[in-house]
Amino acid sequence: MANRGLADFLEELQRAGELRRVEVAIDPGQEAVEITRRTANSGGPALLFTATGGEMPLLTNLLGSENRVCRALGVDSLDDMAARIADVGRPAEQEGWFERLKPSAHAAAIGKLLPRRVRSGACQQVLRLGGDIDLTALPAMQTSPDGPGTTLTAAMLFVADLDTPQPIVGRYDLQVLGPDRLAVCWADHDEVAALLPQYARRGEKVPVAAVLGGDPAMLLAAMAPLPPEVNACAIAGLFRDKPIDVVACRDVDLAVPADAEIVIEGYIDPAEPPVEASARCTPLGHYTSKQRAAVMHVVAITHRANPVFPAIVPGQPPNEEGTINRSLARVLLPLAKISLPELVDYDLPTFGAGRGWATLSIEKTYAGQARRVAHAAWGLRQFMFAKFLVVVDADVDVHDEQQVMAAIAASVAPAHDVEIQQGPPDPLDAATLPNQLGHRMVIDATRRITGEHGSEAVDSATVTEEVRRLVEGRWEEYGLGAE
Repeated sequence: MANRGLADFLEELQRAGELRRVEVAIDPGQEAVEITRRTANSGGPALLFTATGGEMPLLTNLLGSENRVCRALGVDSLDDMAARIADVGRPAEQEGWFERLKPSAHAAAIGKLLPRRVRSGACQQVLRLGGDIDLTALPAMQTSPDGPGTTLTAAMLFVADLDTPQPIVGRYDLQVLGPDRLAVCWADHDEVAALLPQYARRGEKVPVAAVLGGDPAMLLAAMAPLPPEVNACAIAGLFRDKPIDVVACRDVDLAVPADAEIVIEGYIDPAEPPVEASARCTPLGHYTSKQRAAVMHVVAITHRANPVFPAIVPGQPPNEEGTINRSLARVLLPLAKISLPELVDYDLPTFGAGRGWATLSIEKTYAGQARRVAHAAWGLRQFMFAKFLVVVDADVDVHDEQQVMAAIAASVAPAHDVEIQQGPPDPLDAATLPNQLGHRMVIDATRRITGEHGSEAVDSATVTEEVRRLVEGRWEEYGLGAE
């Protein structure tokens, strides 16, 4: 059953023992960061800091475990959600999955998923304008100890598109520059960055809205690695099995989730020079170099009467962002199989923060197939920044690191099975020099077949299926205990 908002979800977590309230006074900057990092490292609960020195409590580690992600999606397992997506993805009369979620699709096909317009929402119970706007009063985090200010790390940015009525939605770090200005830290490859020159040619400002809180299914949708033409609010509707209610902003031409905790409305002037944003902590625990960032001018803030301020704390894995990335990978496996039919499964390991390392298993049928799959996979969003992409055979469990390492040790001839190429730089990769292309590696750990290097195909040592079933059926009879 879909959550009606963040408060309902927090009540559910409280009943399940998945939420801990911290009622002693804390600094929402660095102190809350360190508390959350230690809690996440031990697989701990979501944290609600109620005494931050301001009006709003601070919420961290909300989706920091697979169990809480499942609760947010209303399913018992991520595989259940993957099955729902696979069911929606079955083509009907040659209509593809993405087409069903585009605004031009037939209403009957996606009516259950599209957001519903409502006249008012809880996110607009309080309105702040002019001198009442003060971003510095928010309990935002200082993710870099040397940084001059704080950062909104869990904000979903809604940006008005020029060509369609639906906004482009994504999660970006927003650094507080002052009471009414934010630095928007997106990357050059992000679709929203390409909008600025289009607005500049028209001499128009870009309407934007930063949304915090609400049904956590919306945050998952905003972070999902999907094409920009896919309606993020429709994805959230699919995740929660119920449409998202959206309400018109007060001062900009955008519609945002009505159940959000806080909405920050404003605009970006494409003619205004970018500012230098300070270093940010990445999901791998390193700090980025300083970067140029567009400036968002805030014209209004609306929020609930008693809002909760959510934050995602970066740092060494395991962390919340890595958990979300890994969970979304599991959920979106059916969509990856549309582009890669031979794909069996894939994993984005915790040590790579669900980003820098990917392992794919395939049904291999011809020579060179692993490399072809790897190059195609780099074209998909979930693998775009995988510096290391390992391809294994279908009988290797990609979620078992020992099996993956064993496949590499047994099957890889470094002179033949490793390839390095240049690709788009990961803006969060500390190992890539600024303003230079990144490098990435494919490791073909599949077994050699005829046509590949060497004179003969290599088979794994194994027993016949008949013997395997015999031993499995008689295991208790052997008296060796549980297998």
